[in-house]
Amino acid sequence: MGGRAVTARRLAGTLPDDGIVDPVAVEIAALGTRPVALTWTERQLAAAHILGQGGTPYLISQRLHISGATALALAAQCQPSQASAS
Repeated sequence: MGGRAVTARRLAGTLPDDGIVDPVAVEIAALGTRPVALTWTERQLAAAHILGQGGTPYLISQRLHISGATALALAAQCQPSQASAS
């Protein structure tokens, strides 16, 4: 089995962005099915999916196996800009 399935111990790093988004990896991560290595873009998409389903930054940190600070940063990036709301 190739690719993205990794142990939690190897998950610390983010895959380099290569311009390709793996929607299956994003969904697996967002659902918390199992640890999966993601690019930064894929992490942003997974976080947006979690928030869109009523999740919290805490849930993002748990499902994506990232720190609370990183989860908060991802959640903040997913929020609509206040300037565009005016």
